[in-house]
Amino acid sequence: MDIKAQLKSEPGKFIISFVIVMTVLYGIFYTFRDEFLVMRVVTAILLGSTLTLIGMDTTVSGDVITTCDLNLKIIDECTAVFSIIVYIAAIIAYPANTRSKIIGVVSGIPVLYGFNILRLVVLALVGVNFPGAFDFVHVYLWQTTFIIFVLITFLLWLKVVVERRENVE
Repeated sequence: MDIKAQLKSEPGKFIISFVIVMTVLYGIFYTFRDEFLVMRVVTAILLGSTLTLIGMDTTVSGDVITTCDLNLKIIDECTAVFSIIVYIAAIIAYPANTRSKIIGVVSGIPVLYGFNILRLVVLALVGVNFPGAFDFVHVYLWQTTFIIFVLITFLLWLKVVVERRENVE
């Protein structure tokens, strides 16, 4: 099959749409990046509150969390915004009806954000209890795990929402 035919196929259309939507969403994010500062602060507050709930003495100042001599600065990558952009782009690019896409976006964002808070809690616990393992867990283990989780969330949306709606209609 030649490249033109591949691009016109369903997978080809999905990939092209996915890249376009993702590029637009990243462009919006970077254009209004200063307005997204609130995401870093909210993430820091939620992380600090969760760490306090599990018994850690925690202080939050803006986007910085201090707990047990560990300082964590929440940056854009810590907010799950980039993973959420990838997820939303996949949902929008997939050939499903609008209602299914809305369900996917509205249900997927809090799931991904909640998983991200869990990721940050585990990272804080590793940083306090096993500081030598922090970089490995942060850079390799959780990055890979989060990518897989985004994919699983997308596939669950396909299975639960899209396939179920197609079977009903």
